[in-house]
Amino acid sequence: MHLYHTATIHTYRQFEQLIWLSVKAASLARHAQPGQVALVRHSQPGLDPLLWTTLFLAGADPATGTVEFLIDPRDPAVIWLSDLSPGTALDLCVPGGKHFSLKPTTQTLLLAGTGAALPALLFLARQQAGRQNIALFMAGDTGFLPPPFLLPPTVEIQISQAGEATLFDLLTSSPQSPLRWADQIGLALPPTMLALAANVIRSTRLRWQPGLAQVVVAGSLPCGIGVCRACQIETRHGWQRRCVEGPVFDLYDLRLSL
Repeated sequence: MHLYHTATIHTYRQFEQLIWLSVKAASLARHAQPGQVALVRHSQPGLDPLLWTTLFLAGADPATGTVEFLIDPRDPAVIWLSDLSPGTALDLCVPGGKHFSLKPTTQTLLLAGTGAALPALLFLARQQAGRQNIALFMAGDTGFLPPPFLLPPTVEIQISQAGEATLFDLLTSSPQSPLRWADQIGLALPPTMLALAANVIRSTRLRWQPGLAQVVVAGSLPCGIGVCRACQIETRHGWQRRCVEGPVFDLYDLRLSL
């Protein structure tokens, strides 16, 4: 897949406080995968070429040549996108990196997330609906979570609107939580919640093996091509860059302060 793409704003949709943005980018829509991130900037000449905004892909439709993003207007780094008119040209940089990868034997898939990387789970759930039994758990503030109707009816959805910190309370509140028996787990989390996620999985599962839980780690990617190394995260294999070796990692491989 190409690193750079030209796109034009197609449509906006308002979902309570969130903004669903669709852009025309046929070359990207053909190859986009859940977990990938796009660095976005205005194509207008004269603007600082280093000012990229980091957004996780929320969906892609090769038939229409569109890709989708979910904008939280509380984030000053992304709100400028909501002020642009349909037809406005954008530059997209999509690092190769790693996206979510499911095992052929996976039948039950648990997705859980919060924050800026949550759109990656929407993409994954929409892509895999009908192939696996999927449960999606989301936590955030009232009005700032994607509405369930964006997802196929076969996806089981559980939501907490009491803040991001309630995600793991939501996951562990039931003795029948899929956290105990899911074949694979996909997470979307800020770096500050990675250690908690590892603790919850370790205390809930009888066995935690590599490949069980993948996590897409939120955060800005200043250069997007691995040069600046500002997005590094420590793993069992040394320091790795989220824009090149990530942004999806095996949670088992991350070195965390537990």
